[in-house]
Amino acid sequence: MGSAERLDHLDSQILMHLQRDGRSSYTALAALCGVSEGTVRKRMQRLEDRGVVRIVGVTNPAKTGMDTVAVIWLRVERGRLLEVVSQITVLPQTHYVAYTTGASDIVAIVTLESQEELVKFLARDLGSIEGLTETETSMVLRVYKQAYDWSPWPHEPPQFAAQEEASEELDEIDLKIIRYLQKDGRMTFVTIADELGITESTVRRRVTSLLERDILKIAAIINPAQVGRTTLAMIGIKVERQRLGDVARTLASMTDVRYLALSTGKYDLIIEVVQESNEKLLDFLVDTLEDIPGILRTDTHLLLKLSKESYDWGVAKGLCVAG
Repeated sequence: MGSAERLDHLDSQILMHLQRDGRSSYTALAALCGVSEGTVRKRMQRLEDRGVVRIVGVTNPAKTGMDTVAVIWLRVERGRLLEVVSQITVLPQTHYVAYTTGASDIVAIVTLESQEELVKFLARDLGSIEGLTETETSMVLRVYKQAYDWSPWPHEPPQFAAQEEASEELDEIDLKIIRYLQKDGRMTFVTIADELGITESTVRRRVTSLLERDILKIAAIINPAQVGRTTLAMIGIKVERQRLGDVARTLASMTDVRYLALSTGKYDLIIEVVQESNEKLLDFLVDTLEDIPGILRTDTHLLLKLSKESYDWGVAKGLCVAG
C-alpha cells in the first residue's frame, strides 16, 4: 500500500463539491473553488491516479428491486482462507468482502432481489465452496449510511427515510446507460450516445430522469486508506430496543462511521468504522461507543484487508421491460 495522500484545502473543496454532484464540470468546479480549470483538471488527475477518489454511478437498490441485503459472517477451515476468499470475491452477488479477525474469518455483504434469491445464494453459491465451516447471516432491514457517501470531514448526517421506496420500471436503454456510468460516472453523454447508437440529448434526458427519480447517484467515492484512515473495523452492536433510533442517529452523525445498517440476528446495528490507527480505534471503542446511552454490547471484527468493494449491484431481472 502506498503512502497516504495529504489533502490540502483545495483538494478537499473539489471532493466536497463532487460529493454533491459527481458530474460537475471542471469549469464549474473551478468557479466554485476560485481557481483555474487547468488547476482543477490536474488535481483531479492526481487524486484519481493515486486512488484517492473514483467517481461511479450507483443505483438505489430500493428503487431497482435489489432490496434484499445481508451481512454474512463466515468461518473457514485452517489453511484455506485465501482460496475461499477468492471464490467468494468473484461471486456477482457479493459487493463487499473482507478478511477479519475475531469470531469470523470473513465478512461479506450481498445485495439481491429477494429473500428467495438469498436462500438460493446461501445454499447454492456458498454451499458449493469447499472449506467453509460455518456461516451466519444478518438480514439488513434498513441501511442508514452507505460507504460511498463517506468523507474524512464532518458533513450533514443522513436523513432517515420514513417510508419504504417503491421500485420503478427501467428499459434496456436505461440499463445500458447505468452500466456505462457504473464504470465511469463522468463518462460523457457523447461517448455513451455513440456506444448505444442514440442521440446525446436522449442520453442527457435519460440520465437526468434517473437522477431526479433517485434511481441513480453519481458518487465520488473516497478511499479511506489513501487519506490516512488505514484501520477499518466492522462492529456488531446490541442496543436497548427503546433507544435504537437514538443510537442509530448518533452513529450516523459520526465521521468515523462509514456504513450503518439495522439488522436481524445477533446484532441490532452493524457499522463499519474507519480510523487512523489501532490506537484510534481503541479510543473510539472505549471513549466514544461506551458513552452512547442504550448500547448493551459490541463485537469488533478488525478488517485485515478488503478483497472486494464495489457498487454495481445492478437491477432486479423483474424490472427490465422492453425499450
